[in-house]
Amino acid sequence: MSNKTKKSQNQVRSLISVSPKLYRYITSELEKRYHIHSYDLQAGAITKENGIHIFVRFGEHYNHEKDQFLTNEMLEDEKVLETFVEEVGEACKQVMIDDYFNKMAP
Repeated sequence: MSNKTKKSQNQVRSLISVSPKLYRYITSELEKRYHIHSYDLQAGAITKENGIHIFVRFGEHYNHEKDQFLTNEMLEDEKVLETFVEEVGEACKQVMIDDYFNKMAP
């Protein structure tokens, strides 16, 4: 494998450009279950030989993050994806609530 190929595999890219189907699944489930919209988060990914490392950033300045490496086999398993969406949704919901109360505090 050339150095250029190795370097591009370690570069964080937008999840929508790496896997549009996975991006749509995550964002639609977050919106449906938690009322979290795509503009409330930033989703990035690093492609690896045997899967995708996903990074979801959220919060007022996108300074909170959940990440997970998903192998190609795990990407086919709906339960694994549901668990990841639940973890992101719960964490994002809590951060959004905390951010709201911090803004409203006198």
